[in-house]
Amino acid sequence: MKPLTEDRTMEIRNETEYQAAMQRLEYLVDHEPENLTEITELGNVVNAYENDNGHRPVHPDSLIARIEREMFERRLNKGQLATLLGVPASRLSEILNGKRGVNLDFAKRLHAKLGIPGDFILEAA
Repeated sequence: MKPLTEDRTMEIRNETEYQAAMQRLEYLVDHEPENLTEITELGNVVNAYENDNGHRPVHPDSLIARIEREMFERRLNKGQLATLLGVPASRLSEILNGKRGVNLDFAKRLHAKLGIPGDFILEAA
């Protein structure tokens, strides 16, 4: 990956650099959500590479993957998502780790707050 230059531009030149950029972006969102400048810049570079190279959005096939995608797109960490959904962070963590299933109340919250279609929730839960 071409590093940031003085004018703060960056370019992804190949699939290996794209994968490295995606890993960095995921790390930033999970561990440094306050680092909005780098998240935004890296997100723009990744988006440009995807548009130029015919990448198609991946449609998650599991409810956990869909929730994680929503977190990524909205730039939310687990604590922020738990607050948005009005559930304890520990419950959300258990669901995301596959240790707890989704009940009707949680499914309704996912639909109302994140816009996840009800039919997807029912099929994936």
